[in-house]
Amino acid sequence: MKKLAYIGMFFVMIFILSGCTSAGGYYRNGKKSLASRNYEDAAKSFSLAIEENPNRSDYYIGYAMAFIGLERYDKAIEQFDSVIMDKKIVMVQENNKRALRGKGIAYFNMQDYNNAIDQLDQALELDVLSDLDMDILYYKGKSLMTVGAYEEAADIYTQIIERFGEDTQVLGDRAYAYQMTGDFDKSVEDYDKAIAIKPSQYEYYFGKYYLLQEMGKTTEAQAVLDEAAKLEVKTKEDKYNLARIHFYQGLHDQAFPELSESFANGFADSYFYIGEIYSIKKDYSTAKYYYEKYIEEGGEVTPAAYNQVASCYMKIGEYEEAIPYLELGIRYAHGSMLRILLKNEIVAYENMGDFETALAKLKNYKTAYPNDTDALREEVFLMSRQ
Repeated sequence: MKKLAYIGMFFVMIFILSGCTSAGGYYRNGKKSLASRNYEDAAKSFSLAIEENPNRSDYYIGYAMAFIGLERYDKAIEQFDSVIMDKKIVMVQENNKRALRGKGIAYFNMQDYNNAIDQLDQALELDVLSDLDMDILYYKGKSLMTVGAYEEAADIYTQIIERFGEDTQVLGDRAYAYQMTGDFDKSVEDYDKAIAIKPSQYEYYFGKYYLLQEMGKTTEAQAVLDEAAKLEVKTKEDKYNLARIHFYQGLHDQAFPELSESFANGFADSYFYIGEIYSIKKDYSTAKYYYEKYIEEGGEVTPAAYNQVASCYMKIGEYEEAIPYLELGIRYAHGSMLRILLKNEIVAYENMGDFETALAKLKNYKTAYPNDTDALREEVFLMSRQ
């Protein structure tokens, strides 16, 4: 009987170990697929690993990260939540930190930045896996930037630099944060540092160019473009950036075919600049077409893009068509761009003859910008129309 019991236990152990082995294999395959951005295969592998062994938190975290890659953020959050436990065990705390970081990334991609900041803060409170802190802090900085909290964002980027050393991406982002707070000297300093570290990175030249333009230093701004134009062009991305330089240098006839080629090479932002060229030529119908193509084809949609489309509609007298674009822009805008969009919205309703809505919008605008003297005059005009 003892012999039979030992044999039974032996087969049970073999079964358990074989399950663990196959689960580990699925997990490793999932990690490989995740690293190569093959998110469908990653999700399948992690799912199979969980079926074989449902007691491993790292399997659920990998599964959730695959869902983020698939843009199924609600499913990702569901998997992360299944991992988080209120226990003071180190391994549990480590899994909690990974899951909270993941939730922060999911909310960030959902453009729910306040929830993202909350999850990332909770992750930072856990005194484990400090190697994840740079990534967590960076996502928090980007979230703060997006909601217009530039001073807080600059502080976060400073923390990253102090803890982990100077990184060009962090320097560039901090430079922009300083620019938005009006600390132009610090902004110039950070752009110069980023350019010194990575002189072949076009974005830092563009950032410094925009900054100097805002400072009214047009000659110095053009000198930055001239410097960037001397960079060796090796890739299709370099060609696209050279086209942008030519656009900002006012060489529109040269930039146009270069931008068209860049769009064919997968750089959707090219259509925005083509729209700008037609807008400068006052061909607003064609400009509108290219702005809309830019939005449709997956460019990085910004409030400025929505404003440009709306402005084109307004220039050709189609004010009602401008409203949805203005509303979308207002939803995501902050700072000076929000102010521009709000003013354009008032103008659009006024030109539609909807003076009641225009006046209501204007009163809200005055609450946000009480020192705008033009708004006071506009209010008198709209009240006379009631």
